[in-house]
Amino acid sequence: MPTEDRTRGLREIERLLRAAGGVEAAVSALLAQRTPIDVLEVGFGHGRALLELAWRFRDDDVAFHGIDLGYKSGIGSREDLRAVARTYEIVPEADVDGFELPDIHFYDATRLRLPDESVDLVVSAVTIRFMHDKAAFVEEVCRVLRPGGRAILHVGEANWDYPWGPAVDDRLLTPYTSRLVLRHGDELIPLGAYLELFAGETFRFGLTPETRCILTVEKRAPGSLALDLDYDDELSMPGRRLPLKNRHGEVRGGFRTVYDVRAEHYERLVAQGLRERA
Repeated sequence: MPTEDRTRGLREIERLLRAAGGVEAAVSALLAQRTPIDVLEVGFGHGRALLELAWRFRDDDVAFHGIDLGYKSGIGSREDLRAVARTYEIVPEADVDGFELPDIHFYDATRLRLPDESVDLVVSAVTIRFMHDKAAFVEEVCRVLRPGGRAILHVGEANWDYPWGPAVDDRLLTPYTSRLVLRHGDELIPLGAYLELFAGETFRFGLTPETRCILTVEKRAPGSLALDLDYDDELSMPGRRLPLKNRHGEVRGGFRTVYDVRAEHYERLVAQGLRERA
């Protein structure tokens, strides 16, 4: 069976994503607008929460999908999910064999093997903070979302929201526990301000004001997203190597990804008053 750190159930996922409204509420809201719908969980682990969602909405016209690297997981195929359903008593024994299992795949989600505009809801918790190219993943999510669709993406934990200003040094950049850092020269640019440049008729972005960094995306019209960020290979590294510390001085894991903001976008930030507003 999978290791304990991969056994998060739906209750725990809902707790982590509570500031963004939660997963069940998002599925219900979409079903109230249209059917059928497709829901994707990225980083499903061994599938406990995904199975609980599928059982919860078993009578609705919704298909559930999962993508995971398969790290520390005993799940190797779709049929393996039946054992998980039995182990955690997610589905009554009489219904397990006939239950429609979620469709699952194993690969790096920074390149989603899905058609454009094929998913209505993308959810990810405790996964993106380990990704190296986080911007590529966000772009992929925006590509596969259908118009009217939504994403709830848990990027990091507490003390992540560093202010606009100079980097504290050439390596640490900021004492804030952020696993996604944008900079232009020696100046740090908050994620929310940068995303405002790309919001409009096609996309709306939000960042939860609570301690966790949860990015929400609403897709309003057909289209894709190109953030035009340049990956900094030298400064992007595992959090423990940095080391990345929380406000209590504890070393944290995950992967700290750093991007350089291009001059034309920095100039747009200044021209639109986003820098002064911050």
